[in-house]
Amino acid sequence: MTEDMSHLMAWATGRPGPGRVVVLEDSSHVREVEEMLGAEADGPSHVIFAPEGQAGSRGRVVGYGGSFRACNSEASLGEDFYLQVQNYSISQYVSVMGPTLVRIADDADFEVWLADADTAREKGEFAEFLANPTLLLADLPGLGAPLDGAGPRHRLYVRTDGKVTVSPYGSALGTLGVGLKDLDAAWQQANATSAHPCAVTLATAVPETQRAAALEARPWLGEYVLALDALRNLRARGVLRPRVSGFGGRLRPETSVGDHPRAQARHLVLWTDESAYLYTSDGSRVFELNRAAGELAELLLCQGSVDAAAQHAPRPALVRVQQFFERVGVSL
Repeated sequence: MTEDMSHLMAWATGRPGPGRVVVLEDSSHVREVEEMLGAEADGPSHVIFAPEGQAGSRGRVVGYGGSFRACNSEASLGEDFYLQVQNYSISQYVSVMGPTLVRIADDADFEVWLADADTAREKGEFAEFLANPTLLLADLPGLGAPLDGAGPRHRLYVRTDGKVTVSPYGSALGTLGVGLKDLDAAWQQANATSAHPCAVTLATAVPETQRAAALEARPWLGEYVLALDALRNLRARGVLRPRVSGFGGRLRPETSVGDHPRAQARHLVLWTDESAYLYTSDGSRVFELNRAAGELAELLLCQGSVDAAAQHAPRPALVRVQQFFERVGVSL
């Protein structure tokens, strides 16, 4: 994946990237955006994606074709990278032929997303298309994922009318001419009044009261988003249809005793008939384990400590698993 593609994928998903990414609907706004970014002398590096036709005077401007907003369409970078953009509710009926960005574009998409999540949580059955390694889910902070790549310090979207937000379906934070600090303050204020940030990312697609109520009823949605990442990661490694701990059951059934859903996902355990896997919460690492070690890792994650887990498994074995992960920089 090229650096431009990495920037674009971070912007699309709302995950942290190497710098701030700004996507414009109209290339005539390039200079205004450059002036806004240039006023933040100590700010992060940035890249601007603009419809092909105008180069920037400062910084780095990348031309693109098509649209990153319109569903059932295509966007492109040069002649080598094409990204399909489609809305969530039709994705199960459409073959994924290459890199595909799936958006929640309206409340119908959101309801189908929630129904799929509920099925996965209750039965352990994940929608098949979500495990495709070439698929990306857009605007994850609005769906329960962490906010560490969500705000104006990481991504911006400038509409044709000059209104500035963080994503194509986000609520406006201001207009061009407003400083970055003011945009960030508006984003912070919108989230301060919401029970479940990010309240900006999907605000024009899904009523905030509907979105917040859905997340309130499902404190495990952050783990669901992480589980989808893990499934795509393992599918790319040739591991097909693993089970996911906490979704339809546990590798070790008594593990769930005393366990409670967490708003912020920790590491996840997955398993097949032959092996178990631990997928780290930041998506950066995956460990293959034997089934016995996987059971102990799951127990430690769910119970939160060796002392609590020792009610269900031998302490020495638990300590060995915990110490192994501590040596490789993973805290259970």
